[in-house]
Amino acid sequence: MRHLHVISFAALAVLCVNGAHASDGLRWNEGIGFYVGVDGLSTLSSGSFTGLANPNAGRLTFLFDHGNHFHGIGAYSYTGTAAAPVVANTNANNRIPELSARQDATTSAIPLQAGTGELAGHWASGPLPATVDGFEYSHLGMASIHSLAGLGAAADILYSSSGARWNTVADDVVVGLKLESISAGLKVALDGQLDVFGAGDVVTLGSLASLGAWPVLYADGSAAAGIYTARFSLVNLGSNTAVGNSGSFFVDVSVPAVPEPATWGLVLAGLAMAGLMASRRCLAAPAPETRPHGR
Repeated sequence: MRHLHVISFAALAVLCVNGAHASDGLRWNEGIGFYVGVDGLSTLSSGSFTGLANPNAGRLTFLFDHGNHFHGIGAYSYTGTAAAPVVANTNANNRIPELSARQDATTSAIPLQAGTGELAGHWASGPLPATVDGFEYSHLGMASIHSLAGLGAAADILYSSSGARWNTVADDVVVGLKLESISAGLKVALDGQLDVFGAGDVVTLGSLASLGAWPVLYADGSAAAGIYTARFSLVNLGSNTAVGNSGSFFVDVSVPAVPEPATWGLVLAGLAMAGLMASRRCLAAPAPETRPHGR
């Protein structure tokens, strides 16, 4: 187990590829799109398993900021039938980006971009422009749900959404991020440190009351184009054993295809030819007529 205390936002300035932009997420301008809370719902009140005990009750939960409510990502759930339920350590909505929001459910992912600073020469995750598919999920920073308290009316609505299901106060809870598996060639940076995980490692994020962490997923600049995946869960490392671990969730990122050198040559040659033709048209154009003032 590796312990890494995330205590500041400075790491994002070092590792982030693009600056954050104004958006609908309450703290997207800080790179935060996800929160950590404890599920306080004891009994399921909707769906096929209505009336059964909530299998995620009292567990850490990874929450996506969806405006005025949260989406629980990868929470414990039931499979099977109400007569013979089976508890699973994840749920159907366990991927980032969420499958329901993808233009192509089989191939869409968070696009990695050219890294800078310590990640120069790599492809790295970071906040994306609103024109890019999946941009709302690119703010991979996560914070305690309790950080929303006192931030204003909109934050209060999110903080208390779903009947205040997620904002249970639990003392002596220390949140760890566990890397359960990861695609070959994909790595995770955190708090200014590169490659902080080995498969199965747990990194300490901080107290549930105040944690803030900005993970960056990255791959070498020569990595093959395609989809890469990291599977995580949240682990309670504190002394409050009444709070359990979260279910598993996946983060999918994509390395873009880079044109071959020959292709770049053709592109540059085409641009040069277009510039030359435009220059010739300008030279061949007749000079504008000059008239005396007043006519």
